Amino acid sequence: MTLQRLKACLMEISANHEKNIWILAHQAQPDLSSLQDLMGGGYHLQPFAIRKSAVLHPPQKVDLALLDMAASTQDAMTSIMRLREDYKGPLAVLDNHPNERRHILALEIGADDYLQQPVSSPVLAARIEALLRRYQQAEREPSAVISVGDLTIDATRREVTKNEKVISVTTVEFKLLWYLASHAGIVVSRNDIHLALYNREYNGIDRSVDMYISRLRKKLGDCPAHPTLLKTIRGDGYLFVG
Repeated sequence: MTLQRLKACLMEISANHEKNIWILAHQAQPDLSSLQDLMGGGYHLQPFAIRKSAVLHPPQKVDLALLDMAASTQDAMTSIMRLREDYKGPLAVLDNHPNERRHILALEIGADDYLQQPVSSPVLAARIEALLRRYQQAEREPSAVISVGDLTIDATRREVTKNEKVISVTTVEFKLLWYLASHAGIVVSRNDIHLALYNREYNGIDRSVDMYISRLRKKLGDCPAHPTLLKTIRGDGYLFVG
């Protein structure tokens, strides 16, 4: 995506609120001249050129990070992981590679949303606004911690513990577990899960949710043959037994 198009998208987003967006790109010297008129005009853009030796430490005030993944798969994924070491806020990525594996990897290791280029300005604006709303809603939740027996899911820290020991989970695994736990006792359909995780409806083919459920059961010690926490309701979806 050109910076001129990005400018148009950001102007649409900024119509309602003043926001700080941290723009990260793999170009050695990105041309930001077309964005200068937004500076000081109620919209704050903070561009950053990614270099292998650079520390991806977020600015003091940032509402959302937007990463252009115009790089090799290894470099792009490494950038997401490095970014997530310090940055815990909303992260959207743009990619010009029509590769499903890159899409899944980006979400697994830390991206909150993935947009395939070319993407129209209205769609990009809507997706960024939706992502910001999700984070704002999470901050307003009366309880950011769900506890079931010896299992604790902390949304603020994005941390899962069992018997007071931290369990390593990916970003997508955490989102899935939190979503199911937030709907404990309710059968959640595959379509609802896909909308919550990927912002798209279930296509009837994608089996990624099955894979994540399997991984979570293994990490949580929930017997795959006879699960007691994450149950599969054949033909309907999944049930978190709270």
